[in-house]
Amino acid sequence: MERGQSRIARVESGYRFAFELKNAARVMANKARAVDDENSFELRAFVTGAVILAWSFLDAALNEFFPNAVERKSPLSDTEKAIIRGIGSEDLRPRRREHTLELFNMMLRLLKKSPLAETQQPYRSANAVRHLRNELVHPKPGWVVTFSENPNENLSEQQKIVRQLRQDLNLDRDATFLRDILNSKCADWAVRSCETFLREFVQRSGVNPGFVTKDVF
Repeated sequence: MERGQSRIARVESGYRFAFELKNAARVMANKARAVDDENSFELRAFVTGAVILAWSFLDAALNEFFPNAVERKSPLSDTEKAIIRGIGSEDLRPRRREHTLELFNMMLRLLKKSPLAETQQPYRSANAVRHLRNELVHPKPGWVVTFSENPNENLSEQQKIVRQLRQDLNLDRDATFLRDILNSKCADWAVRSCETFLREFVQRSGVNPGFVTKDVF
């Protein structure tokens, strides 16, 4: 190397996933909307992808909250940063395993911010996405009645996941899983619900996630 010149010998770069997963979930939802055959494997593949990616987006956003909260330009106090840093290193993690939405609320409580009510939006719908995601990632086979001559029989009462999604997806009495769940409407709802939850969390916590959250799908 000539005198006066310098050489870069090593470069370290950070990587994050929340923004990528958010966009990937949107792609899957848009793909689902473009499929004409409502009973096709292609449609169900896109819907399943949208649901799983939407929830993964929230998981990633929670993990990225820790470095975002303690960086120099964070609005949090030094004491709050120290607490968040300890939780991020798992020194102060709760013994009981809490799911992602509960951990988001725990962060708000630590910051002395109002947590999101579990029975109200956007928590309620995001939690329903969690239930559906778990059903898709940890599937169990079973039997379900999809037709009955009895007009008084409520088919939608057979499966727990249908009861959990009935209000959000406006399901009727004949609805069953998988048939009436994995459609483009479900994909749109899953992505929108998770994005809306994070937007509300960001507004309450005041911690910038590093990307825009106001443009909900």
